[in-house]
Amino acid sequence: GGARMSLTVLTALSSPLVLTAAALGTLDGCGRLVVNMPRVLELQYAYAKRIMSKGSQQTGASDPVGFLREQVMESDKYRYNVLKLFVKYDTDNDGKLTKEQLKAALKEFPALDKLCGTESTESVYTALDTDADGMIDYNEFLSLSAGDLRLSTADALLESAKVGYVSDSYEECKTLTAEYAKTFYLATLAMEDAKAKATWAIYAWCRRVDEIVDGDTAAQTPEEMQEMLDEWMERLDRMWAGRSRKGLDQYDIAFVDMLQQFPGSDIEPYRDMVKGMMMDIPDKVVYKTWDDLYLYCYRVASTVGLMTLPVMGTADGVTLEEARDPAVSLGIALQITNILRDVGEDARDRDRIYLPVEDLERFGVTEEYILKTAKEGGEVSEGYRELMKFEIDRAMAYYDQAEKGIPMLSPGAQLPVGLAAELYKEILGQIVENGYDNFNKRAFVSKERKLLSLPALWLKTVTGGWGKE
Repeated sequence: GGARMSLTVLTALSSPLVLTAAALGTLDGCGRLVVNMPRVLELQYAYAKRIMSKGSQQTGASDPVGFLREQVMESDKYRYNVLKLFVKYDTDNDGKLTKEQLKAALKEFPALDKLCGTESTESVYTALDTDADGMIDYNEFLSLSAGDLRLSTADALLESAKVGYVSDSYEECKTLTAEYAKTFYLATLAMEDAKAKATWAIYAWCRRVDEIVDGDTAAQTPEEMQEMLDEWMERLDRMWAGRSRKGLDQYDIAFVDMLQQFPGSDIEPYRDMVKGMMMDIPDKVVYKTWDDLYLYCYRVASTVGLMTLPVMGTADGVTLEEARDPAVSLGIALQITNILRDVGEDARDRDRIYLPVEDLERFGVTEEYILKTAKEGGEVSEGYRELMKFEIDRAMAYYDQAEKGIPMLSPGAQLPVGLAAELYKEILGQIVENGYDNFNKRAFVSKERKLLSLPALWLKTVTGGWGKE
């Protein structure tokens, strides 16, 4: 019966021959064992590794430095990462690690958590401090991975690690930009490599200050937001002055490097952006007039143009000051576009209305109407349509002013800037196509449309068509 058959199968499956076959190979049709040699070797290696691991743990207890060296000798990549750890934790940039910095670095080694206790750290610190000056310099730290080194070799390795650590930092900024600013990121792909990296670093800085007020992990109260923005301003001043890297993260490392690579940068646009975020604190978001909203747009968007202008560079014979006004106009246009695209989302999710009160009154639109329609849905009123037409016309006027400045930029910057402007203009076109309904429909430009626009914009760039009627 069924019970007996089950027992027979269970017995067969638990026989030594079958268990061995399952571990080492397979049974052929005649019940003969076909050995899987890679599997045998794999098991032998795993067994040997367990034995060595046990021995290593014993070694680690008595000889932490030897254990560390054994770990970092596993691969070139591991050794290279050791160097980058030194760069990361040398936050004073003096070529030395304190005991606390060494302890933080050791915690990043896999399987070394047990060695980060006070006693083990002390023994590692003492063993590495060969010149007994109370600090671990990079040559001493490198002895973990390569034994004793000539100073010239250590200098070269450390410099390579610094370059690698900075490169990793730019990659983090690139990832952040690609994730949160797809249209903007596409425009950066048309830039020279150094300029694209610098632009990613700038975007990452801007994105993170925005997160203080608008992000998923934003501070909970206006007081907390103000405090965090004050701290961000202090952090900015410290980075600009080139003081200690203490407290800086990987995004900041790329930002500081960008400042060094493009020394024409001005701190004021960055400070103005932080001030703009202070205007965005929930209990302060009311713009009675266009002048009020213009100041906000300048601080949170035009500043980005001024930040990137030294990176983009200007055409021959054009100064940064001459290119400034079109850059400001582009920022105003882009931010108006963002505001119009997000009217429904801002009202629905944040109870915010960025449109000037004087404009609402001019077209007979109330704040209550916007909040209710955003949250409950409904038809778009004629007055609201006229309001949207008015705001779109205002944005287009700033786009026209901005386009006149594109020829003022260096040749390599004209296409990406023009691309960003044209793609954002298409968002306004989508609002029109949606019947001015930015409550229930989100205006966006498809990836296909973005790609299809590239050839015409490239032709416009190479033929000098920007800024012409």
